Amino acid sequence: MVDTGRVSTGNEKRSNRPQKYKNSYAYKNKSTKSQDIEKLPIKGLCRHCKDIIEWRRRYNKYKPLTQPKTCLQCRNKAITDAYHVICNKCANEAGVCAKCRLSETVLPATVKLPEELLSEQQSLEALLASMSERHRRSYLRKMDKGDTEGAEKIVAKAQATNADDEDDFDLEDDLEDEEDEDEDDDEEAESVSKHVKHLQLADEDVDEPEH
Repeated sequence: MVDTGRVSTGNEKRSNRPQKYKNSYAYKNKSTKSQDIEKLPIKGLCRHCKDIIEWRRRYNKYKPLTQPKTCLQCRNKAITDAYHVICNKCANEAGVCAKCRLSETVLPATVKLPEELLSEQQSLEALLASMSERHRRSYLRKMDKGDTEGAEKIVAKAQATNADDEDDFDLEDDLEDEEDEDEDDDEEAESVSKHVKHLQLADEDVDEPEH
């Protein structure tokens, strides 16, 4: 028998057929702990490391830190995110991934921190407070409709004019605002009418004598 130097790997036909057992649906952990883990932000990571963390979360392999971990760079116990090897401060200063420490493109956080949400809320409140009543109503109306571009135009106009100047809008914006205000008034009147009618029907049911 001629020795070809080739090592047998068992049943070679195995790779030629599909997997015998397949899941009909993906694994999904609905435990309270998993839901709490899902709320944790993924930040300071490159695409590859972010995918690894998401896989661990998806299949219940993620283990959060119970106490801060020591950063390999500054030697301070400043790491609060699981699987990170350097703290966020050192990672930001070096411009590297906090897990693999490679100079890859670091992705933005998937979930905003409470501090970030609070800062955005305060900025929005300050912006609305600086607007005139007409600008403010127009801005909120645009945002409710999902018209981000239109809302940005309202902000630009509000910043370029004084609070007392109500004539900065062009004719098209004026007509649109009036139509929206009329629609709001009609909806409010219709809602009040339905509520009154409902109360009247309820009174009739109460007054109707029993047979």
